[in-house]
Amino acid sequence: MRTIKTALLAALVCTGFAGSLLADPSEDLFNKTHKGAKEAKVAADWYDALPAWVNSLTSKNNFPTTHLPYDIVKGKLKNSKEVNKFEIRDANAKQFSAYLMVLNGTDGNGLPVYEKTNDYGWLAWKGWPAKYIVETYPVEANSETADLVAFGAWLYGEKENELANRVLTVAHEKDKELAPLIEAYICDKEKWELPATGMQLWNAWDAEYQKERSILVTPEEHDKRLKEREKAAESDYKDIVSARGDYKGRPPRRSSPSKQLVLLQWEIKQYKIAYASSDFLKDTKVTDKLQEITDSITDDLALIKDNMEVARNMGADGDANELKKKAEFMEEVLKIDPMDLNLRSQVGNAWYIWGNPAPHGNSCDRADGMKKAIPHYEIIIKAYPNNTAFLLALGRCYQALEDSKHARVYYEKVIEIDGTKGNAVTAKALIRNMDMADQTRAKQGK
Repeated sequence: MRTIKTALLAALVCTGFAGSLLADPSEDLFNKTHKGAKEAKVAADWYDALPAWVNSLTSKNNFPTTHLPYDIVKGKLKNSKEVNKFEIRDANAKQFSAYLMVLNGTDGNGLPVYEKTNDYGWLAWKGWPAKYIVETYPVEANSETADLVAFGAWLYGEKENELANRVLTVAHEKDKELAPLIEAYICDKEKWELPATGMQLWNAWDAEYQKERSILVTPEEHDKRLKEREKAAESDYKDIVSARGDYKGRPPRRSSPSKQLVLLQWEIKQYKIAYASSDFLKDTKVTDKLQEITDSITDDLALIKDNMEVARNMGADGDANELKKKAEFMEEVLKIDPMDLNLRSQVGNAWYIWGNPAPHGNSCDRADGMKKAIPHYEIIIKAYPNNTAFLLALGRCYQALEDSKHARVYYEKVIEIDGTKGNAVTAKALIRNMDMADQTRAKQGK
């Protein structure tokens, strides 16, 4: 048996295949970058050093930011379907403190601007998702290619192949001596055949961070992704057209937009960047349609602005009839852009003001106003479940309608979020008033 194996190996050497069978791309790469350390150790050492790197920044009052799938509830991080932005201000070997940041408008490029808050919680390092570590850890600006290789190895260990490739592609561009070893390593991880002519760059637009991202792929993978991009361009185009709904003629129209108009406008801009090189977008019918939609959005946004100026002056003297007309007028304006939650909140508030709940909360002047405000507020809190101002307003609507069961749900949510401060103080007072009214009604047999 040994003789057969020896003969087979000799034959493979003669035909040039032995090197490909025996070579270990990771071993070759880490021999060069980490003095022959094993891949698992290189990855583990990089991750073990992450707390020290963060601490080196925070100790100098340089606070890195990151996104996390958490929210702050009663001083603790709670899992959230929404991803929020945080600032890391303290770090030790076991955990770091994450301070919530809130959106405060946009910059000149339309990118979101955030401001700091004092709401924070502590998070164990394992709770920091890999894709958000990539967002925070220096990659493009990192001059240590060995560190980038180690980071890439850790990401592969986390099954974040696309991110690992992205990090290693940066190292590949920085160090031409390492380039062939990195290519072999990536192909080994992806189960691709290493091309004799070398790998190619695949570029994709990252709309979230407004950057073009590059990864290394084989020619075959490059062609595959080109085909997928063409399909995606057509699919995303159809989504945009569908989301716009009917936009011809005066509102109200047959079908409303399923996305907020300014967000749809933003998506069209990003679409044009992402698929600029696609054959699909070179079709003039497609580009003309996108321009038509863009123009229609501009017109509708201007119409909303003009109408809201008109609404602002309605009911200024507090006349109940005028306040009702204002709310009805704003309902029609909302039909132009029903996914605009800020506009919807103004409509809900207009009905709330017309309804005029009593200061003690147990009654109102016009029940219809409270009833019509409720569906608007309910839509808003689905998107912002921890906004205590809207939760409180919703509770007051139900309390004014003598629906203590539903009112209590929202008041208790306010207290859970705000604790002993903010809107929780008002919520507790309203609960006391509500309980007293319920007791009175019970005694009167109502």
